[in-house]
Amino acid sequence: MISFSVRPLRSGSSGNLTLVECAGTMLLVDAGLSSQRGLALALAEAGATWDDIDAVLVSHLHGDHIHPSAVVCCARHEVPILLHEKNVRAFSRRILSRSPVSGPIRCFGGDRFSVGSIEVLPFPVPHDAEGVTSGFLLLARAGDREARVSIATDLGTGGNGLYERFVDSDLILIESNYDPVMITKSRRNHVDRARVDSDTGHLSNEQAGKFLVRVMQESRKLPRAVVLCHLSADHNTPALATGTVRAILARYGFADVPVHAARRDGPSPRFFAMEAGKR
Repeated sequence: MISFSVRPLRSGSSGNLTLVECAGTMLLVDAGLSSQRGLALALAEAGATWDDIDAVLVSHLHGDHIHPSAVVCCARHEVPILLHEKNVRAFSRRILSRSPVSGPIRCFGGDRFSVGSIEVLPFPVPHDAEGVTSGFLLLARAGDREARVSIATDLGTGGNGLYERFVDSDLILIESNYDPVMITKSRRNHVDRARVDSDTGHLSNEQAGKFLVRVMQESRKLPRAVVLCHLSADHNTPALATGTVRAILARYGFADVPVHAARRDGPSPRFFAMEAGKR
């Protein structure tokens, strides 16, 4: 049995970086830190370097998910950047134009593809970034065993057609951005608050909890863990996010599912979808 793990190294509006490892393959989902030094430090905290990374998979073009600093690192170490085909033009205008160098760029559409031992199935999610915002179903196989990791860290709503992408996952990484009471008391301007609370903004704690209930009700197995991502520094806390989601899950009989909050400014624990030596 191989190991298949996910470790958020940073998660929030100041930068997102998630390390996925499986059978010698290391994949980064997003690389939105604003300095090359910060990126190298985040990798070092996980015992990795840019030379270990096989590709950077970009969910969307907001600067906290892909930054020119990452483009420079990828170019220097010949790490391919994987983009949705409809984001290439905007990526060139918004990101490449601010980088002194460019490395390999590869495109994906809606079909499944592989990065080493990891299979990737992208799917669109509602968010107000230019172009297409993607969530990802990541899969790995060992014999007759298939492990599934579902990731969507920016989405405005979990409407019909989306929850099916998370069914039967071994790990779920899902946005839980804000608390509705905290956002109503926010000092941010009303336009920004309305954007966050819109169907193309971000997912609240309550919305994340209800989305997860529907996923679990439709699943034949429960996830080994749920990781709440992209918590707002102004409108949320880890205790509030995990407490709200756990209470909603418990109300529907899913109290045994572990719920964690990804750290904003440091590495989170390593979460296993499949672990060597364990069935």
